Formats: sequence, structure tokens, C-alpha cells
Amino acid sequence: MVIIYRSNTGFTQEYAEMLGKAEHLTVLPAGEAEGKAGPGEPVFYMGPLTAGHIAGIDKAVKRYDVRGVCGVGMSPPSQQVLDTMSKANYVHGAPIFYLQGGWSPEKVDWFKRRMVSMVTKSTREALRGKGHRRTPAEEAQYQMLLKGGSFVAFENLRSIRIWLQSQG
Repeated sequence: MVIIYRSNTGFTQEYAEMLGKAEHLTVLPAGEAEGKAGPGEPVFYMGPLTAGHIAGIDKAVKRYDVRGVCGVGMSPPSQQVLDTMSKANYVHGAPIFYLQGGWSPEKVDWFKRRMVSMVTKSTREALRGKGHRRTPAEEAQYQMLLKGGSFVAFENLRSIRIWLQSQG
């Protein structure tokens, strides 16, 4: 199996490279994969989330044998995030995973910054309203939404690694 990924700000790339190294799998950016991974090749696809959709998944499903999928986004992992993502990114017979990446406003254009600001406004306001009652996780999320930050961690790959190892 090959890991193919698309990344906008580097969080998905970071996860893909960590996963590939740990599982001894070839890792290819989507733009380079077409020349190196043939049609029908079994792949694990990873991409950033935009409004719940995994960037590039539709093209990957048409070209490769997508065996597993992972979306990387800003939200903390939850069943609600996974359920929403699963509905928007159905890949027949393939498990879907979610990883929290981060936010890097300096790596995107003003339009994307504005869109993210609008989409995360209610979350920021709710967290701001909690003031000193924010948990450490909520404080980290709040600061990431305000200034940027990363939640990428090797430990977050555990369920994907277990699944990959079960694929033989």
C-alpha cells in the first residue's frame, strides 16, 4: 500500500510522513503520485478538510484502489466530526479516520483566513465566554484558533497504524 496525500499548510504532510516512516510505506504527494502510482494501486489517502470535504478524495477514488481515508482538520477529534466527515466523503468499503492538525494562518491567502474566521467564530466566542473556566484542551484550541498552532502528534496515528497493520 502507498500513502498518497494532499496538504495545504503542512499538517497532513507531516502526518503522512510520520505514518509512512513508522509503517515503512511509500509516501507521495498527490501531485507526484500520478507518475509513480499506477491506476488501481492500493492506497491510503490523506487530505485536509474544507467544509467537511477531504480535498482530492474524489480524484483519488477514480484513479486508485482507496483502501482507507483520513481527513485532517482543525477541530478536536469527536464522534460528531467523524460522522459528519464520513457522510461527506463516502468511499465504498474503506474505513475513514480523522486527525486534528492545526491552523497556520500565515500559510494561506486572505480569503482562506477570512473563511476560517467566519466558520470558527461561534467556537471562538463560546471558548472566550468560558474565560478562566476553559480546560487546558479548550485553552489550546482557543489559542490555535486565534493565533495558529499545531496538534500534530505521533500518538494520534495509533488507530490508523493498527488498521494498517491488520491489512497485512
